[in-house]
Amino acid sequence: MGKGRRALAVVGTVAVAGALCGLAVFSKSSYPTITVQLPANRAAGYTWVCSVKPEGSFVTVDTRYAPENVDDPDGGGVETFVLQSRSQGTSQVSFACVDGDDGTIDSTATYEFTTDGSTIQSSGTTADISDALMAPFAAGGASESAA
Repeated sequence: MGKGRRALAVVGTVAVAGALCGLAVFSKSSYPTITVQLPANRAAGYTWVCSVKPEGSFVTVDTRYAPENVDDPDGGGVETFVLQSRSQGTSQVSFACVDGDDGTIDSTATYEFTTDGSTIQSSGTTADISDALMAPFAAGGASESAA
């Protein structure tokens, strides 16, 4: 299975399937959140797992999956993670897409976020996403960018 470096979607308050990076700004009385979207295929047994450094600096407050084509739910889709910053400074949020059949890691994505007050800024993204996960988006005409 071939892998290519791909830009991934990171958005503040708008869910977009294309590759872009956004800024989350919220009131100082609440913890700021950011949304990360990754290509997924639950029907094929793939599951994204998240890890954070330093531990506890971000927590996952919501996850959801949406098929790219509602008429073909086995054809792949988008896994959305809503992450909430719990500390100031720079954090690394890493995702690994694990194959449920044999436990191997199919794809990875790592984001560097900096929280300053009630603002989260993306300061770097690296990704190695398999062609199998990206296939539904390429067929659907969604834009892809090299990371």
